[in-house]
Amino acid sequence: MMNIGIIRYPGSNCDIETMRYFTFNNTHCFYIWHNESHINILHNVDLLILPGGFAFGDRIYNKATDNYEISPGTMALNSPVAKIIHAAVEQNIPILGICNGFQILTQMKLLPGKLIFNDCKHFKCKKVECIVDYNKTKHNTELFIANSYG
Repeated sequence: MMNIGIIRYPGSNCDIETMRYFTFNNTHCFYIWHNESHINILHNVDLLILPGGFAFGDRIYNKATDNYEISPGTMALNSPVAKIIHAAVEQNIPILGICNGFQILTQMKLLPGKLIFNDCKHFKCKKVECIVDYNKTKHNTELFIANSYG
C-alpha cells in the first residue's frame, strides 16, 4: 500500500481534488494540517504533496485595510509543517508541489531559483515543454502553467 500525505494550509485549493485523484487501489491518502510539526507523521509516507491554493502568504498585510506585499509562500516558511517538509527531504521522500505548493517549495529553498513577476507583467496561462528528470530517467512532456510569478 502506498501512503500519501497531503499538506493543507489556510486557503488551500484543490486539496480535495488531489485526495480524490491519488486515492486508488492500494493507496492511502491523508491530510496534514499546516500546524502539525511531529515528524513521526512521515512514518511509512511514500509521497508528500503540497496542493495549490493561496501560497500561504501570497499577500502579506500589516493590517487588513493597509497596503500589502506580494510574496508567494513566505508565510509557509514559519508554519510548523515546514519541519515535516524538511524531514521528508532528509528521508528522501518524494515531494510534489502543485501550483502554489511549488511556490512554497521554492521559498523554502528546496527547489532552485526564485519566483519573480512575469516579464510581460500579466497572468500567463499556456502549455510549456518540460523535461522530467527523475531516478536516472529523462523524458519530455507538456504541462500547463498558469501564473503571474513564474
